[in-house]
Parts: sequence; C-alpha cells; structure tokens
Amino acid sequence: MVVTDFTQTQLRQRNFAIAQAGRLLESVLWVLILTFYSGAVIGLTFADAAALDAGESPFARSLWFFTYALVLFLGVFRLPHIIRLASFNPLIIICVLWCGLSILWSIDPGVSLRRAIALTMTTFAGLAFAARYDWNEMVQHIAFCALLLCIITILLVGLNPMRGIMQEIHPGAWRGPWVEKNQLGGIMTKCFAVALCAFAMRPKRAWLWIPVGVLCFGLVLLSTSKTSLLASVACFGFFVALRIFRRFPFLRIIVMFGFLAIVTVIVSVLLIDPAWALGLIGKDPSLTGRTDIWALLMEAVSQKFWLGYGYGVYWLDPLGPSYQIREILEWSVPTAHNGWFDAWLSAGFVIIFLFSILLIITVMMALSRIKHGGVETYWVVLSMFFFITFSLSESTILQQNDLSWFLFVATASKLWAREKPYWRPGSTPFVARMGIKRG
Repeated sequence: MVVTDFTQTQLRQRNFAIAQAGRLLESVLWVLILTFYSGAVIGLTFADAAALDAGESPFARSLWFFTYALVLFLGVFRLPHIIRLASFNPLIIICVLWCGLSILWSIDPGVSLRRAIALTMTTFAGLAFAARYDWNEMVQHIAFCALLLCIITILLVGLNPMRGIMQEIHPGAWRGPWVEKNQLGGIMTKCFAVALCAFAMRPKRAWLWIPVGVLCFGLVLLSTSKTSLLASVACFGFFVALRIFRRFPFLRIIVMFGFLAIVTVIVSVLLIDPAWALGLIGKDPSLTGRTDIWALLMEAVSQKFWLGYGYGVYWLDPLGPSYQIREILEWSVPTAHNGWFDAWLSAGFVIIFLFSILLIITVMMALSRIKHGGVETYWVVLSMFFFITFSLSESTILQQNDLSWFLFVATASKLWAREKPYWRPGSTPFVARMGIKRG
C-alpha cells in the first residue's frame, strides 16, 4: 500500500479547486433557477401551448416543489444574511404575510394558501439570490440566464415552429416556450436591459453581452409586442442617458432638459390626441381590450374594496366572480392584464397601500444611486423602470413563481440594506465621483 504525503501547497491547491468547482456548480444552479422562474422550463413540458397552466397543472406543481427544495438548500448556507436583508425591508415581508392572511376571507382558502406559500418561496428565492451575490455577480448571473432563454427560444422555433410561433391568433409572431407573444416580448425586454447592465458592469465582456443584447432586441421585434418594443427602446434611452450623465458631468444639464422635453412631448401628444398617438404603434384606444377589462373590474373591486377576494383566486373559477366579465366581453379573460388590479382583487386596498409605500421608497433609493452609487446604478434604475412598466400590463406585483417579482425582491432588498456600491476594477469611488472613468 502506497501512502502519498501531500505538501501544504498541494493541499491548498486541492481545496481551492474543490471550492472553485462548488462555486461553479452553485452558479449553474442559480442560472437554472432563474430560467425556471421565467416560465420557459414549464412551457417546454407542454407540447401544446393551450394546455399550459403553470398554476394548476399537477405536473407543473411537482416541478416547482423540486425548485423550492433547491432554493431552500442553497438558502440554508446564507440564512443569517437572508434574515439580515429581510430585517432591513420589513414592508416586503408584511406584504407577503398579508397575502397569506387573505386565506381567512378568501373565496377559495385552499388555493389562496397554496399560492401564498408559492409567493413566500419566490420571495425567499429573491432574498437568497441577493444574499449570495454582490451587485455585479447578481447581474452577470441574470445575464447568463438571458443568454440561455435566447438559446431556448431559437432552438424551439427551429425544431418545432408550430409550438414556437403563434399560428391562429397573431400568426407569425414568435412566442418561444411561453403561451403567447407578449410573454416572450416582456421576457426579452428584461433580458435586453440586463445585457446592457452586464456590459456596463463588465466592459471586458462586451464580446458576449453586446451580441446578447442585439439578440434579445431582435426577439422583441419577432414577438411583435408593441408594449415590449416601446419598453426596450425606453430602456436603451435610459441607459444612454445614464451613461452620459455619469461619464460626462458637464452634459448633465443638457441630459436633464432633453429628458424633460421628451416626456413633455409624449404626455402632450397623449393628452391632445391619444387615438392618433396609439395608432402610430398599432394600438387602439382600448389598448387591445385592456381598458374594457379595467372598466368592468372597477365594480368587482368596489364590492370587496378593503380585503379583496383572496390571494390568487379571482380568475380561477370560470363560474365565479369573474364570470360576468367574461360573459360581457365574450372571451376567456385570464387576468386583469394589470398588476395593480390583480393585487387589489387578491388582497384589497390594504395591499395596494402597503405595496405603494414599498415601491415609492424603493424607487427613491434607486434614483439616489445616480448620484451616490456605483456601476450598479444602471441595473437598479432600469430594473425599477421595467418592473413598473410591465406592472401596468402584466400581473407582476406580488406574483408567485414569477421572474419579475423574484428580481424586484432581490434588487429592493439590496437597496434597503444599503449594500455598498459596485465599482469596476481600476475605478475607485473618489475617481468615479470626479466624473472620470465613471461607468
């Protein structure tokens, strides 16, 4: 029997290699978790998009149980840091708890309980992700997820175009592994913003993130989603404005006046002739029927104004409280197509009040980073922009198993905890504040 004696140097090298392999595995798992929360994996498990119901399919729920177990496993190692982040942001915990308490008055307590648990796990996943990585590492991981989602979408369209491209409604529009084109457009808009931020934080990876950004924008165009296209263009505009504002201090006044001028023109046109303005982007004044839904929902909201119908149950029963809306509009309305209305229907005015305070404070913290933050400023500003934008047309507020809520929790928890700014190597805070080498 041969006994090999290892030197201290060899032991250190071995331990370092094991640690590196562990960190790589953890990174891969987090990218896969992010991909799962995007809904792409659930979508791939269904050959027919019409059969996709990630909320109620037993098979889909079993996949989520595996994801929750993985999140808990990764979160255990960061539990003290997670508790610290949660303690800095009690409002987000109160909002989640209030959704859970809605089982006491829910029209379907069982479903509300199940979905409240899913919301809790989504929130925990966001906190665990924020606890594990600094600003740069967090954005880089999200960007790798964006790359993976692009690859999945292109492969699906190439291998199964009947599934990846819409055939009956909006024929020719790409939808990828999601149910319809607007979901692909929304996801790719977020991926486009992430690619911009990843490039700003790691310019040496421009060879990777610039092509990814172009690819994401191309998929937005192929989705034919007008809202997503406008949001993508606005994200790019904000990115350029922030870059000029931070790198060239003498141009800040020009940037501010230019921004105010653009906003003034847009608001004026919308107020003077909204039909003409919306027609320019292929929209009708009803926003493809959304305003009709919102008008009918006002009565539903007024009936349970303070507490709502219970978390995540209003649209569940075809013969329930949503029956009248579907009967009047003559189509199976799946959601309010507005995060604020869906949150109000779930937990009443109380949750709207609580979340509004949370969002306002978070946005103020994000904007304060423009002056006092590092390169992470790009991410905190753009992420707040697309979260608010898509909350007006999607159910993103306090939504279980949703990537938008996951990212909001991760970003907001870091902001509330006053996590230190991220500076690129070679750019110290002092030099950056002088307007030199500032990203």
